Amino acid sequence: MKNNNSNTKLILLHPYIQKQGSSNKLWLLAFVSFFTIAFLLTLVYTRESTTGKPTAAGIIAVTGGGVGDAAPLPTTVVNTLLHYASKSNDSFHMSYSELKPISDVLRKCSSPCNFLVFGLTPETLLWKSLNHNGRTVFIEENRYYAAYFEEIHPEIDVFDVQYTTKMNETKELIASAKEQIQNECRPVQNLLFSDCKLGINDLPNHVYEVDWDVILIDGPRGNGPESPGRMQPIFTAGVLARSKKGGSLKTHVFVHDYYRDVEQKSGDEFLCRENMVERNDMLAHFMVERMEENSFQYCRNKNNSSSSTKASVS
Repeated sequence: MKNNNSNTKLILLHPYIQKQGSSNKLWLLAFVSFFTIAFLLTLVYTRESTTGKPTAAGIIAVTGGGVGDAAPLPTTVVNTLLHYASKSNDSFHMSYSELKPISDVLRKCSSPCNFLVFGLTPETLLWKSLNHNGRTVFIEENRYYAAYFEEIHPEIDVFDVQYTTKMNETKELIASAKEQIQNECRPVQNLLFSDCKLGINDLPNHVYEVDWDVILIDGPRGNGPESPGRMQPIFTAGVLARSKKGGSLKTHVFVHDYYRDVEQKSGDEFLCRENMVERNDMLAHFMVERMEENSFQYCRNKNNSSSSTKASVS
């Protein structure tokens, strides 16, 4: 009887031991399966990276963010972005007719495209997205807003600048620049070392070394006599375009709010009517050509009238 009782006890303990062993085996199987899958994924990714035909995810990983080699945005994506940006509830947003010319130039720009934007606006994230394969840098007058914007959008490169001009000084500033055209305000120079009143010379060094393909001027404020106006960005854009060392021969320069006197007067003097290729009520599009270092003339043709220019581009 004792033997039978002993056998019975062993039989009762046996299922528990067997169940515990099965549980350990399941955990072991799951562990091995996980590392098998991880190994296979690594093998597939490595093969894609070396065959020259990577997937979209592979492109981002290999190129460090997709600059240069990634495919451009599909047309449907671009059109969707423009549509929703033009329907923004913000009262200062651009219309579709203003967004489209800039978007078209960015799409045709050789990759990686260098895009310089004066002003943080409702379109800031749109410009960054449309130029997702290139370099986009923003210049903002409000240092606190620039810091705030960069904090919530760390992918955006923003530099603040302290403008020294006022709109009610436009006439005197333009006259001063023309007087100094062979010295501090010459058309071809590195503005980092310039004392021209209309030149912006306190940006990071590398901003002056980049060959900008597209420049958009949509800041600073220009809504009152004490506002800084856009004389400095317009003059600076003209110098950057004429002083390029490489890249494309011409630079696309867009000036927003071109219906205002300051934008028109500064544009006529430093971007030149002869370089205007398109204009609507709010946006002017110039193509400014690179110049030789010993050039001391902003515009080649000074005889064009404002009325004839408006007629030819309207």
